[in-house]
Amino acid sequence: MSAATASVAAPRLTSRRARRLRDDARAPVHRPRRAFPPRGARAAAQDDDFAVFRFTLGIPGFDDADIPRVVGLLGAGLLVANHLASSNPSDAQARTELVGAALSAACVATPYFGRRIDEASAGVRGGALDVPGAEQVFAFADDVDDAAKADIAWGTYALLTQTNARGVIVLDADGRVRCARGSVRLPSTGVAPPGPSSAVVADLTRTIRASGCVPDGGEEEVYLADRGAIDRVGANEWGWMPPGAESVFVARNLLLASDEPRAFSKKQRSWARAIAKKLS
Repeated sequence: MSAATASVAAPRLTSRRARRLRDDARAPVHRPRRAFPPRGARAAAQDDDFAVFRFTLGIPGFDDADIPRVVGLLGAGLLVANHLASSNPSDAQARTELVGAALSAACVATPYFGRRIDEASAGVRGGALDVPGAEQVFAFADDVDDAAKADIAWGTYALLTQTNARGVIVLDADGRVRCARGSVRLPSTGVAPPGPSSAVVADLTRTIRASGCVPDGGEEEVYLADRGAIDRVGANEWGWMPPGAESVFVARNLLLASDEPRAFSKKQRSWARAIAKKLS
């Protein structure tokens, strides 16, 4: 190759390289995208934060759901006082008082309708059987035969899976415990692990009889839908009920406890009555 040819080829190579560098510079730069959590995860995190910082009054025997009722009654009292203090109410004041009376009535009725809606829409929410302050047990009385054990095992399993119950206790006609399954409170809870089945049954029988939670005859039902109802009747002193229980249902020979307020809807209570009748 001559010197002239080499001198011509060099600029061509240089121009090709320049075009390649120019094309590379124009090409879009791919930057890694920032990883965001899924929308459902963000919503769940927000719900968790809200649940942690939820405001409650914490007044024993008072359900926070009744706050609108208290506000409505207070507003109605102020409306009456304002009306009596006015010697000659104007038309504008009368209209304002009418609107205020309607709002007060709505506030008073809101807790009632809210509870009815919650009970109607309550389903089996599932979750762990562990309740704070309780022990996990599955114990039968010694005098229960194999056929009765099979029926009771089926009934208690159905209650723990088809309702929001976390603990189930089956009694006989004399108030003695025939079976305890799920989360229950024992005298030894927090001190020692549960003993044999006979000891668990004997301890629960003593605490249930001492609590008086089962009416005579076993026909009457007791449904304590929330912590306020439990505190009002003194059910938090029942020795078998875990401190973390939020609702209790006593039907014939069955004791059910749950860690959720208003856990047992009408459908679930009917289901529990049917099983109680079968096991009685």
